[in-house]
Amino acid sequence: MISPSAAWIIPRAHVDALRRDFPQHTFLEAWDRETLRRVLVESDAAFAAFLDKDLVPSLARLRWVQAPAAGVAHMLSPELAGSPIVLTSARGVRARAIAEHVMLMALALARQLPLIMRRQSERAWALDEIETAGTIRTLNGRQMGIVGLGSIGVEVARLAAGFGMRVVATRMHSDRPRPQGVDDVLPPERLAELLSSSDVVVLSAALTADTRLLMNREMLAHVKRGAYLINISRGRLVDDEALVEALREARIGGAALDVFTREPLPADSPYWDLPNVIVTPHLSGAMEDYWTPLVALFADNLRRFEKGEPLVNVVDKAAGY
Repeated sequence: MISPSAAWIIPRAHVDALRRDFPQHTFLEAWDRETLRRVLVESDAAFAAFLDKDLVPSLARLRWVQAPAAGVAHMLSPELAGSPIVLTSARGVRARAIAEHVMLMALALARQLPLIMRRQSERAWALDEIETAGTIRTLNGRQMGIVGLGSIGVEVARLAAGFGMRVVATRMHSDRPRPQGVDDVLPPERLAELLSSSDVVVLSAALTADTRLLMNREMLAHVKRGAYLINISRGRLVDDEALVEALREARIGGAALDVFTREPLPADSPYWDLPNVIVTPHLSGAMEDYWTPLVALFADNLRRFEKGEPLVNVVDKAAGY
């Protein structure tokens, strides 16, 4: 499975294990884009991070694709959406790791860790500077607003509740039962209400036509003054220019950004130099061993595929997730 990042390329040991566990199948390896295009044409199923839209009409044999990530917007072209090919995602595999990252970022911003680390690099004892400024906060009793209550949002809510936070979230089906740790669920139309009342806002919604540039200038203006914004979803949910402006003016107290419109983040991005921003390189889902549970998910789905049973984590191609 190819990827622009070495961290997202399946180790060969897992490919070998799949061959041992499924001797009845032929596994075709593709370690570059052109090879992937060639082998997809002769495949019944695929474990792939890409599916070029121009190739879809020629994939008469392909019936199922397992994506290695929870987000599949980059794969879900109109051609794939209109085809009978079933797409499954890795939804939930990284949820706990990402939720822990969110809480780390919330604590880092609340406890002024970026400033503390800058002063450490200067060998400066900043107790008076930081404590007298009155900017250090606790999370207990604060409100966390979660935009998108999927598997990641649910896990974030559970951890945030453990810190004594009130949790309010938006999701498409707001009438469904509230998950553990969630105090209130609002429909997407009430996003402005969530933003204006939350001390920490977490973006965990899937990237779709409806959520692209969701956090535009108008919506960012609704964010509670001094609140923190944490994005572990996709960079294209955010209007970068408007967010940089809000951060420079301290209307938004700080941001922890793990995903960006362009990745790697260009060296001339203003995010690098903003003192109230934490930049992490799309690693919120990093785990000691990501591939074992992901390959186990693929293997489970492959067994289901063999038997004609419903697959796990089927993507609603109309909804985009």
